[in-house]
Amino acid sequence: MDHFRKLKAKFEGLTTHDSDSQRATAHPPAQQQGPYGGQQPGIYPPAQSGAQQQGVYPPVKPGDPQQDAYSSSWQMPTHSDMSYPPPGIPSDGIGPGGFFAPPQQQQQQYGGYGNQLPGNTFPGATFPGGAYPPQSYPPYPPPPGEGPPQSFANSGGPPPYPPVAPSLEPPSKPPVAASGSALPAMAGAGAAGAAAVAAAVAGNPPGSSSGPPSAQDGLRGQDSAPPVQQGQLANYSSNIGALAGSQLPPGVPLPLDQHDIMTTTESGEKKHVTRTGDGRNQMLFLNIANNETVHQRFLIVYGQVPGIKGNNDRIVVRHPYFPPLTFPAIDGYFKILVELESGDNGLKFEYLQGDAVVGQGELTIKMEPYTDRPPLILAVVLGSDSKGVFDSPPDARGPGINDLDAAVRKFRCCAYLWQAFIAEQMYRQGFGRRTIRLEEEYEPDTMARDNERRMTAKVHILRSRRTVAEIQDKERAQQWTPPPGYKRHTEESQFSLANEALDDYGAFKGSHHVACLSLDSHWDPEQKLILGHAALGGGSGDRRLGVFGSHSTHAWPANAEEVAAKFLDTTQTDTRYLANDCGGCGEYWRAANVGMGAFLHECGHLLTLAHTPSGIMSRGFDDFNRTFMISAPGFDGPVRQRDEAGAHWHRTDIVRLRHHPCLRLPSDPPLRDTEKQESGFDVLPTERGLLIQNDSGITMVEVWVGGEYRNHREYTAENLERRRNGALPAGPDEMATAFPREIVVDMNSWSGWAGGWSKSDKVQLVLTSRATATDTIDNVNDLLHKGSRHDHDGNIVFSSNQLGKGEMKGTEKFEAWFSGKDMRSSTPKLASIEIRAGDMLDGFILHMDDGSERKVGKCKGGNRSVLAIDPDDDLDHIVVNCGWWIDGLEFVTRQGHTSGWKGGRGGGRHIVKPPLGYCWMGITGSGADWLDSLTMHYAKRN
Repeated sequence: MDHFRKLKAKFEGLTTHDSDSQRATAHPPAQQQGPYGGQQPGIYPPAQSGAQQQGVYPPVKPGDPQQDAYSSSWQMPTHSDMSYPPPGIPSDGIGPGGFFAPPQQQQQQYGGYGNQLPGNTFPGATFPGGAYPPQSYPPYPPPPGEGPPQSFANSGGPPPYPPVAPSLEPPSKPPVAASGSALPAMAGAGAAGAAAVAAAVAGNPPGSSSGPPSAQDGLRGQDSAPPVQQGQLANYSSNIGALAGSQLPPGVPLPLDQHDIMTTTESGEKKHVTRTGDGRNQMLFLNIANNETVHQRFLIVYGQVPGIKGNNDRIVVRHPYFPPLTFPAIDGYFKILVELESGDNGLKFEYLQGDAVVGQGELTIKMEPYTDRPPLILAVVLGSDSKGVFDSPPDARGPGINDLDAAVRKFRCCAYLWQAFIAEQMYRQGFGRRTIRLEEEYEPDTMARDNERRMTAKVHILRSRRTVAEIQDKERAQQWTPPPGYKRHTEESQFSLANEALDDYGAFKGSHHVACLSLDSHWDPEQKLILGHAALGGGSGDRRLGVFGSHSTHAWPANAEEVAAKFLDTTQTDTRYLANDCGGCGEYWRAANVGMGAFLHECGHLLTLAHTPSGIMSRGFDDFNRTFMISAPGFDGPVRQRDEAGAHWHRTDIVRLRHHPCLRLPSDPPLRDTEKQESGFDVLPTERGLLIQNDSGITMVEVWVGGEYRNHREYTAENLERRRNGALPAGPDEMATAFPREIVVDMNSWSGWAGGWSKSDKVQLVLTSRATATDTIDNVNDLLHKGSRHDHDGNIVFSSNQLGKGEMKGTEKFEAWFSGKDMRSSTPKLASIEIRAGDMLDGFILHMDDGSERKVGKCKGGNRSVLAIDPDDDLDHIVVNCGWWIDGLEFVTRQGHTSGWKGGRGGGRHIVKPPLGYCWMGITGSGADWLDSLTMHYAKRN
């Protein structure tokens, strides 16, 4: 550990000058405090619920010997046809896109440091802050013949936080401010909007159930993420891509090879390796090509000078217009953060051992910033009477150190690290250097110590109408657990307070994405509680929001020159002044990881990402430093890309980000109108299998078995050819186009491909569209087998997936059976449809040709309108907007007559129509004061 203290001191106290001896000027590091927050998975919430989601990363038991040991049991990568190393990859293990293989999936019980590597029991060598392993991660891949690493159960510890939210019942009447059922969770009084959304559901709140994780973190929800799979047969790692599903042991997913970066150019040159120099001075750039075009201001460059040994080396990069940057290097390997300006950037690199230059290289990088993508907006929220300071130790307080100016600088630097991280991860996974755009303006640039005026990220300052005392009320602290019998005085959260402040600020119109740093979060050592903090992300409508407290900000870098020092800072967290959030921030470098990384996790939620089995959207942010650094406390040797462990996006995250409007590349074709608007999924059992439809195009289908992620299929422009040539499993409809609008899922075939399941297993499909809408088929077996019946004429009547949740207080079920006019059936035919609706859809009454009528919904209020159906006409389809309930709809006949739109326009859009060759056989649903579910029934035309 002395080595890391010396290394940290070197990069904290030195900045590089030109020429041979890179001597430096002293620069005291700005310090700030703390940990992060938490969050929770559950069933994907409806559009109306949109308010918030929470990060729940359960704490580690104080004094546990594993407190500072990373979980490291592992799971096989999710790409197939990729042996270890892949064919044609150099012996150093670098593969396509500069990456050895897909990121190793760090298998952890959510929120835990609970698993421990075999052999790493950490005897002896006690370091400040606890015992650290000499190497915290398994070899990647494990040495041949060693078999799978063992798995160890979690060590227990305090219960996860925050506590489960109490069940909330829906309002008995529609909220007055609502238009339809799209509640104003993001408009008006933010707290009131969030409370209205939270109150709209009876039983478990959105995001609190088991199974596929929620794309948002729920207010005070418990992290009930699916349990991870243990012991993933490492000895299959070299040939797993060649195995069929039937050859795999039960429960082992068959990975997909969906990595589309080619390792060589047409001339045979290694595409991802740029060599400069010759002989011993040769420098290889392993993740970037000369003259490559990127779109972010900061770039992570990973490289090597072959044949070099040394654990105290340095890499220096020089840019004509920016101060030089210095990062550590080990055994010839290096990672360094490079600052770029718009246009061509001529970069010179020097590899130093002491003052001797032992390797040199040059790169020209073209930087073309996005100008027309929705930006991620940065905002700092503080109380109306706030002094504008954040928690810091006593020796790191004062102007420019822990004040508002320092918070702005650190938040800006944090966001640029996010931008660099996302670009690197998207590139490694074969989707180009996609990343978020930051809102920038021309002002003194704090990302370099020269403070020159440049285009730099803008940080908005939002003065809340709330006082610091209100913000720091324990009832608004995410991690506070009320004692039994306690009567709460408010249901507000930091999320709702941030929403309120954004509403009052009034600067953001239309669709916007905001990351809010809550400056007044504060560690109270007496209550052992972080006040004014929440780790929440999500949103609905025009606003997507991520919220995080400032309690770890003391550990963040304030500029690019501080990044290396902060990620090497092993100073222990003094809990008299600073929070050791969840027991995961015992040292400053850990606080930096958790603070910036868990905040990125919440921003992942605002970008529609859900919890995943591994990576940033699990607990992988504990390794955030490893993407930027070749050296890491507790790790022996260079941290190569294969050693970055949790610092990655899970492949399902990558696919969602690939299609997010904030990450589109200039070369991407324009979106169709249907791809720009949220379109819901329609799931229809048929005799061929499960027909899945989405008008925006389908981009991914995940398979979950027994609450655990098993595998997925993805549909991208990059893998279309591989679907067509048989390299990836695909049916005819999956080969038709890059983003099919409908596919048929043969569950027998998919069972073999996804590792198999029994009839008693709960199988769920998580569906994602090109418009980033997500839905979950909660129980495929029930839908297929319990959703069909024989009518009295012998027809097999199928049932579609249910639209709306049907869980409002006082809801009642309704049935309306009729048959299409093309069916030979004794069931009555439709004569007219009477609709009752106002701002909400109360229901409708189906009038039959035999004079009978059937209600769907209570139909007690609203305006009355009637759609007549002529004898030579029939119902064709229903356009439905829905989320948690049915917002509004429009009936359309075969001859094009329509009822006009009735009800509200919130939620996602669905086209309810029988499959080709099938006819209507009825509608069932449920409703209380308004309609809250609909199901279509249909049969094959006879």
